Amino acid sequence: IIRYSVIIGVIVVALAVLLVFYATRDTSAMQYNVENRDEMEFNPYITNEERLDNSFLEYGKVLTKYSRNGYTYYSGEPISVDFETVSGSDGSDGSSPLQYLNEVEKYKDGFKYTDSADGSEKVITPEENEGALYVSGTTTTLRFNVSVETAGLYSLSLEYLMLDGRDSDMLINFTIDGKLPFLEASNMSLKRMYGFYDYDYESNKDVVGNQIRPKSQEIYGWQSTVLSNPDGLYKNPYRFYLQRGTHEIVLTFTREAGAIRNIQFIAPIVNPSYEEYKAQNGFSEDAVYQGDAIKKELEVPDYATSLNIRMESDNDYYTSSDTNMDPFRVTLFNVFGGEQWGSGGDTVQWSFYVEESGWYELGFRYRSQATYVSSFKEIRVDGAVPFAEMEEYCFPYADGWTASSLIDENQNPYYFYLEGGQTHTITLINKVGPLRHSLQRIEESMDSISTLVNQIVKITASARTSSGGYVVDKNRDYDLQLYIPTIQEDIKIYVDVFSQCYDDIVTINGGRVTSYASAVKVAEELFRDFDENLEEVAVSLNDITNAQTGLSNTMVSIKQQPITVDYMVLAPRGYDYPNVSSNFWQSFYVSAVRFFSSFDNSKYENAGAREGLDTEGMPEIEVYVSRGREHVDIMRNLVSEQFTPDYGIKVNINMVAGSSEGLIMPRYVAGTAPDLAISISPGNVFEFAIRGALVNLNQFESTTYNGTEVKGFYELWEESYYDAAFVPYLYKGNYYGFPETQTWSALFYRTDIFENLGLEPPDTWDDIYNILPTLTNNGYDFCYNYAVGGYTPFLYQYGGDFYDANGMTSGLNTEAAYEAFMEYANLYLQYNFVYAANFYMRFKSGEMPIGIADLTFYQQLNYSAPELNGKWAMLPVPGHERVIDGELVVDRSMSGLGTCCIIINKDNVAEENRHYEESWAFLQWWLSDSVQSEYGREVEATFGVASRWNPANKNAAQTLPYTQDELDVINAQWEWLKESPNAMGGYYTSRYLLTALNQTVIQGLSGRIALEDAVKEINKEMRRKQSEFGIPEDGSVLYAERIDE
Repeated sequence: IIRYSVIIGVIVVALAVLLVFYATRDTSAMQYNVENRDEMEFNPYITNEERLDNSFLEYGKVLTKYSRNGYTYYSGEPISVDFETVSGSDGSDGSSPLQYLNEVEKYKDGFKYTDSADGSEKVITPEENEGALYVSGTTTTLRFNVSVETAGLYSLSLEYLMLDGRDSDMLINFTIDGKLPFLEASNMSLKRMYGFYDYDYESNKDVVGNQIRPKSQEIYGWQSTVLSNPDGLYKNPYRFYLQRGTHEIVLTFTREAGAIRNIQFIAPIVNPSYEEYKAQNGFSEDAVYQGDAIKKELEVPDYATSLNIRMESDNDYYTSSDTNMDPFRVTLFNVFGGEQWGSGGDTVQWSFYVEESGWYELGFRYRSQATYVSSFKEIRVDGAVPFAEMEEYCFPYADGWTASSLIDENQNPYYFYLEGGQTHTITLINKVGPLRHSLQRIEESMDSISTLVNQIVKITASARTSSGGYVVDKNRDYDLQLYIPTIQEDIKIYVDVFSQCYDDIVTINGGRVTSYASAVKVAEELFRDFDENLEEVAVSLNDITNAQTGLSNTMVSIKQQPITVDYMVLAPRGYDYPNVSSNFWQSFYVSAVRFFSSFDNSKYENAGAREGLDTEGMPEIEVYVSRGREHVDIMRNLVSEQFTPDYGIKVNINMVAGSSEGLIMPRYVAGTAPDLAISISPGNVFEFAIRGALVNLNQFESTTYNGTEVKGFYELWEESYYDAAFVPYLYKGNYYGFPETQTWSALFYRTDIFENLGLEPPDTWDDIYNILPTLTNNGYDFCYNYAVGGYTPFLYQYGGDFYDANGMTSGLNTEAAYEAFMEYANLYLQYNFVYAANFYMRFKSGEMPIGIADLTFYQQLNYSAPELNGKWAMLPVPGHERVIDGELVVDRSMSGLGTCCIIINKDNVAEENRHYEESWAFLQWWLSDSVQSEYGREVEATFGVASRWNPANKNAAQTLPYTQDELDVINAQWEWLKESPNAMGGYYTSRYLLTALNQTVIQGLSGRIALEDAVKEINKEMRRKQSEFGIPEDGSVLYAERIDE
């Protein structure tokens, strides 16, 4: 009785809380007014920054200088560039001449592409491409002169065509007379366009009624643009000053291939005010539209400029019930945007039709995705901003779904004039909005704080903990003002800046305190304490770095203002939006229906199988996958669209929570194992193989199945994979796993800090040792975190390996292994490397301007550290010089081990339940170039760059949206890919190697003795395990017969 009473009490309390929430939430979208300008203040921590050359200043500060100098806008006719006068070069080394697109052999007959919507071949003809210069995607430089009769502020427009590529934007660098007109001119971009197809529910659902996520496809065609900030940081396109006379202009294009034409210097766009707009278009009360509201669903736009932005699913009562389907039991993609539609500069356009000319209210049903965060967007109608108030319109935050016409700060609607009998477009472009000023001030303060911390570290001779924190003697008086005269003044500025930024963030978000504002408040209070007690600064370095971490996250959050949109309404005056937000009982009903429907197993068994596909009589295979639901849904879609129709094989993809490895052996013994599994760790493959649980994959040869080609094991290997990637899957001469994913490592370094120090990035470990004194003397560290895996590249680069050629004994008893062991240990014994540090945070702060890291670190930098754009680079990992095949080379050998795929041995079940040929057909399809490319594309479109797929397929990797320089580094590093085989008892290797390292590095014991003791224990366990599985001492684990060393 007590137990049930407690449960009932908890339920009652939960319902009461929910009732209070629904009763008190505010779903109104009240508009407000905030100051908004593009001009920026100068850096308070740099004396006379306004005197610096414009090429060192951000665009907003250059605008401030323009305003102070009284520069006016050019207002004449566009000045066109004659391409006959353009010179330049193409190619990374600048050795190739410029070409017109129609001169390039591949495009002489036009740009041909496949329309994904219907599979038809289409072409942009040579006539359409006439006069366009080709941009290869490496480095293309266009150099020309422009003569200016009237001094003033100009904008630059051009037309461009994106060609086949890696779904990235084309990058532009722009100089005038050899100098950047402003700092951001080194990092502009031209965006791609993506449309959607297969979005009709009736023709695009699985057998249980779930809508299959519509595909996105690139839309090819000529586009016009005026160069502007690609991240939506400013309201208007870029404007730059040209004096009267002739100027040399250089445009440099990189990363993606395309074509350029019609470059013009134009008068800057100046949008009228709303009152001017009404006057220009003859507004009158009688002309206001009086008909029925026109509703436009927004889940399918004409195009978006990012793969990440697309249709999403929403289960709100009024969103889902606005359909003819069973809305609460199935997945419907019925809204657009969501978490992924938050990055500045992302653009989406829709088309709509109106019968009647007139002045319309224009409104949206939308939901803010971040709590208390308003969203700013540029709104264009028919390709142009109608009036200045739409340059950065604020979509105010509301609790849950809301709907409102576009309104001013007095809550009065704006009216838009639309001609009847025409199709119009509306375009929404993400903008940072007025928060650009807070963003700038926080970034400048963080740079100043990093410099201050670096100075204090030098003064206090602070030691580092194993985790990278600071240890300062608290019993000393450091008298920081004696060494840093401006410290008190700088701290006062920090307090003022953070106080103002906090107030601005709250004001700009409608008086609400956002989650990211708290980090600014914490920083303000911290430095306010320091202002009152300066002696605390020296002993509070860890508090300062923690505050910097919070501020860094705030900078990312400021740029992310995601919203979801459901529909748009073209409305008459005073339109009242019905059924906007569900109440408590409606939400409770939806939750209850979805909860109880989740117990229907049929909902999952055939999920993803496209309705209408006749699978009767097809053989069926079961696949275990240890990935999240979104990953599995993407995989199911690919299977239902490509594999099952082509091969005639049904696939039951079973999403396994956690790791599937723990299920395979028990189910193998019980005879209920799946046919195959993917995303398996290499070590488990070996353990399964020695117990007879796997099928050797090298037995499969090239053939056909259901009339479709099936590649053999070695054919697929040789065409698309690196040899070293297969080494961990070798047992008794056969291969029992096929690599699926593969990571890479690289040397990352801060180019700005290295330039200030006058250092060149290292190529070898000797180079690293040579630059360490300069780094250390300036308070910097090199990041190479302490771990067993850190020893591996040293072992490989010395020519060693973990085991002998037969996998029978440890390979750590060689002189090469010992020398590698001692060099790695000396990183921490002699060079005082930090044992464990948050490289990402310390790289951002500048404390660790160089280190070795992997794909995860790269993803963090690209997703969460946009402020470092242009300030970092990556290179292949440093190596050791040694002679290989008679040639002196820098050996950069390093592991890149990822996951793999396996086929389960089912000889212990009835023959009709064995599907080896079908399983291999699936595996070679899944691991093929095209499928791995498409899967990677869909994963990144769903989750963003932070979840970039890392295929072991080297051809598929070339299609991922890396820059060419980044791909060159990855490919160069993969050429040195080296993996060790697995061995019986090999689990002792990492265990005792770590013991040996700890004894040497931490306890100070002899490295040779520690390593020798480890080898003895490893060999003892290896021999015991070999005996258990009947391997004689003179036998071989890796090969059928023992091979000579």
